[in-house]
Amino acid sequence: MKDLDWEKKGISIEGKNLSNLRFADDIVLFAKTSKQLEEMLTELSAASDNIGLQLNTSKTKVTTNGTKNPILINQTPIEYVESYIYLGKQISFKNTRHLEEIDRRINMTWRKYWSYKEILKSKLSTKLKKKVMDSSLLPCLLYGAQTWIFTKNTLLKIRTCQRAMERSILGIKTIDKVNSTKIRYKTKVIDALQHAQRLKWKWAGHIARSSEERWPKRVTKWIGPEGKRRRGRPKARWIDDILQLAGRDWMKTANDRKKWGQLEEAYTRKGP
Repeated sequence: MKDLDWEKKGISIEGKNLSNLRFADDIVLFAKTSKQLEEMLTELSAASDNIGLQLNTSKTKVTTNGTKNPILINQTPIEYVESYIYLGKQISFKNTRHLEEIDRRINMTWRKYWSYKEILKSKLSTKLKKKVMDSSLLPCLLYGAQTWIFTKNTLLKIRTCQRAMERSILGIKTIDKVNSTKIRYKTKVIDALQHAQRLKWKWAGHIARSSEERWPKRVTKWIGPEGKRRRGRPKARWIDDILQLAGRDWMKTANDRKKWGQLEEAYTRKGP
């Protein structure tokens, strides 16, 4: 990758071009145009061949927020998709992407829940079931929560999922009319909603205190290629709920760890 001359390719973010992300052999390329992307893919394919590797065209996908112009690698067309999974997270340009990702995590967590049914649906102690909930199901549900857009709808989805699982391990049906406070008193599980908010708040603080040269900070501060938000109803953004509590100077505030910690408590007490 170091031999590829991509310094002027990719998308410009805060004055510097981002052309790729890499984790082992999972690579994401960024390009302004389909022509530029085709050039980058061709160069990557050639560089891979030189070291005895091969770019798998059947697993290579393209997503765009523009026109779907044909892209070829060695005369093989590359498929366009509306979304794809990268490092366990769904990536998409759709306005509903945050809801779809949370729905996907919820479905995965329920599948994991039922894989533990011999424990969770048994007469074993609630204390043991709590351990399974906290150590296995909670990380599955909240994987990548640091990057989620929290709206009233998404927060309700998280809360509803966990409460349904709590009722299930206790054998309590919705029609039994047992309130959630009594159920939580029995299960004593880590609250998924508060934990998700805490993860995001801590990540925001980490970004704010990081170097200006780090990509997470550059991307967080980036408004967009036009330098301003488009007209019409604004899309929900990752930063919205943080701005609401910490204000526009939130990055400066985050450098005061004591104050940031106090705001964290207020943030995690905020329900849907």
